[in-house]
Amino acid sequence: MSTNNSLSILKPAQKAKVIGFSEEDIPTKILEMGIVPGVSVKLKRQAPWNGPLYLEYGKEKSTIMLRKEEASCILIELE
Repeated sequence: MSTNNSLSILKPAQKAKVIGFSEEDIPTKILEMGIVPGVSVKLKRQAPWNGPLYLEYGKEKSTIMLRKEEASCILIELE
């Protein structure tokens, strides 16, 4: 059973698929880096004290760090 949540709720090693965005004004860097609906993402780790998320995404296994605020506007479906 899958549920829709924001990317900021992922736990380490959890995988999800991006299904959309909660805001119309998405930071351009997120789209330019290829985090678009349909892309699979995996949380590799999170910095201490609720810090940035280190994510692996796409078929190429690209990596990116996003602040919680940025991650919270990305909607996901858990895999």
